Amino acid sequence: MNDLEPTDVGPAVGGDRSVSETDRQHVITLLTSAHAEGRLDAAERDRRLTEARAATVFDDLVPLTRDLVTSSPSIPLAAPSGEQPQIAAVFGGVERRGYWKVPAKLSVSAVFGGVELDVTQAAFEATEIALEVHCVFGGIELTVPEGTEITNLTNAVFGGCTIKVGPPQPGGIHIVLSGGVGFGGVEVRNPRASRVRREQRRQLREARKEPRYRPGSD
Repeated sequence: MNDLEPTDVGPAVGGDRSVSETDRQHVITLLTSAHAEGRLDAAERDRRLTEARAATVFDDLVPLTRDLVTSSPSIPLAAPSGEQPQIAAVFGGVERRGYWKVPAKLSVSAVFGGVELDVTQAAFEATEIALEVHCVFGGIELTVPEGTEITNLTNAVFGGCTIKVGPPQPGGIHIVLSGGVGFGGVEVRNPRASRVRREQRRQLREARKEPRYRPGSD
C-alpha cells in the first residue's frame, strides 16, 4: 500500500466504530472492481481482500480503498497551514452557508460522512474555482448561484456526480470539479426555486416598508 495513505482516521472521528458485514462487502466489491479495471494487481487485491474480511472497525477499512477513488493517493484529511484549504467530513457532517470566502483552490472530503456547501452568498477569490472532491461512502452537496458554469472532471466508482444547474452566464463563476467518488455521490445544483422566490418576496416587502405613524411622535 502507498506509504502516503492514512493508516487510520482515529477514534476522535469514529474510526473505532464497529463495521457491519454490509460495510465489508462494499469494500470487497470496490477492490474486486479495481482489479478488473487494472488498478490493482492480483497479489495486492488478495492482500486487501484478506484485510477487508478481517476488518472489525472502520480504521481497518478506510486505508484499503482511499487510493482507489481519488486522482491523487496522497490527499490528506487535514491540510497543513499554507497548503491547499480543505473541508473534511469523516464519520460526520459539515455545513457551510451564508457569507464565507471561497478560495481559488479547495479540496472537499466526505469519508463515511456528508458535506453541504452553499456558495450563493459567498465571496470568491477568483472567477475560476478548482474544487477537488473525495468521496468514500459519503456525499457532497454544492449549491451555486444561477449562471455558474460547471466543468465535471470527476472519476466515479459505484458512485456519481450529478449536475443540476441552469445555463452559464457571461462573467459568472466557473467551477472545475475533479477528484473521485466511490460508493457516494456529488450533487451540484442552483438554489431551489421556492427559496429564491421567498427571498425575492422578502426583499420586496422590505423595500415597500414605510415608517409607521405613531401618535405623539411629531
